[in-house]
Amino acid sequence: MVAILFPGRHHMLTEYQHNYLQKVIDAGLNGEKVDRIIFAITSADHANTRRNPVPLYLRVLAIEKFSRDLPCEVKIYPIPDVKQTNKFAEYIIHQIEYLSEEKLNSTNAVLACSTPSVISLFKKLGFKNLPVELINVKKDKYSSFRPYEVIDLLVKAGNNWRKNSKWKEYASRATQEVYAEYSLGDRIIELFSDSLLNEDADLTDTRDYNSYAKSMDQNIEFKFRDIKPFVVQGKIVDAGCGTGALVWHLSKCFEESDVIGIEATRRFYEYCKLQEYPNPFVYFYRRNVLDQNFKENTINTFIYSSVLHEIYSYINKSALTRVLKNTYNQLASGGRIIIRDVVGPKNGKEKILMELTENDGKQKGEIKTLSTYAKFHKFVNDFIPRKIKFREKYLDGKRFIEISMRDAYEFISKMNYADNWQSEMHEEFGFWSFEEWREELNKAGFDIVAGSHSFKSKYIVEKMYGGKVKLCKEKGNGLIAIDYPDTNMILVGEKSKIS
Repeated sequence: MVAILFPGRHHMLTEYQHNYLQKVIDAGLNGEKVDRIIFAITSADHANTRRNPVPLYLRVLAIEKFSRDLPCEVKIYPIPDVKQTNKFAEYIIHQIEYLSEEKLNSTNAVLACSTPSVISLFKKLGFKNLPVELINVKKDKYSSFRPYEVIDLLVKAGNNWRKNSKWKEYASRATQEVYAEYSLGDRIIELFSDSLLNEDADLTDTRDYNSYAKSMDQNIEFKFRDIKPFVVQGKIVDAGCGTGALVWHLSKCFEESDVIGIEATRRFYEYCKLQEYPNPFVYFYRRNVLDQNFKENTINTFIYSSVLHEIYSYINKSALTRVLKNTYNQLASGGRIIIRDVVGPKNGKEKILMELTENDGKQKGEIKTLSTYAKFHKFVNDFIPRKIKFREKYLDGKRFIEISMRDAYEFISKMNYADNWQSEMHEEFGFWSFEEWREELNKAGFDIVAGSHSFKSKYIVEKMYGGKVKLCKEKGNGLIAIDYPDTNMILVGEKSKIS
């Protein structure tokens, strides 16, 4: 049994292709039966451009019609568009594997392709090729018009494309039916007559459209700097990948790795798929990070950037510990979990004093307009995870808030998020100290990797805390200033290597 891998954009299926595949199936290949044809639809996520005029669903419909009378199984896999790369063949094989868990290689599949550059890439992987229209590479000779040439014939026919016999002479019956039913000829002619846009429907080839995504994560460079040294190459998963900004950096730095983004939110997921990435080996799944999404012992690095505190906050502690254990199970030997997140203070129960600025805003009104002091009382009323206990205290004519370090941290870490105040009031940042996080990773089976640490973000301390909050403790008859608690951590656990 052998499969035929038939990659292409498949905007136009020809009668020659149909007859060619029919003959190969009937004759078999080197004494082996052809049991299936795999249509790999490249540029599947592009449509309404001259390079990719037909949307994916209509390409699939045409393939289904085209292959109904072929005497073998037919499978169709969408392959997202990528920039030109010498790893295009590997990219297609990897995409099919992620979509179906079917791993194609030179022993169980042959290529069917007439494009010399693509044939060359698959040849490096050992694949034999069925040349379809190709007769002679050096002479650039073909036995029939290729699909894009048939589209050119349709475009030349103009408004008469429905009655024109020239392009229909080469187009398969299935393609003709779909084009007529969905008026695709009109759309294609319109696209080819637009002289303003390039073939990918952009105004320019030089604009960096990834900047839109990166602007949504202004501190992503800092996060990546913390994460990068601990990454184990291979299969890298960014769980809860948001806009895909971290995936972009990972794909640029780790070119030999598969970078996989997991995102449950539909808008973020769709946004991620629209971006372009430096490494073609980028994949996205719309799945829940709570689930065990991969087979055991298959992933080299799991990254959770500002994600796990949300699981604790919106679900519960047991859900978070389950995620840690699931992650351990999915990691290969020597694989790592990398957590970059907020972290609770070490001395969370200790009583401290907060001096809050009262003249930097109003005492009543919208959250954006409130003073730091007024925001604190708003926080006390709105914070959902637990009741905030405090008392006001006057020393040397100044008003202080006596409160636990843990509760003080919850307030100062949230006081500047006026735009998302209500959602922030659901979330608890300081539920575990760094030491407690370490203990939880140990319980899940991980060894802690050297270099893991909690730290203070200079930006947060200077730009968000400074001038608004001072922390101190009573000592004797006076007060001593104390430092802000750590704001974040980079915590890395490793699954022990099998000896």
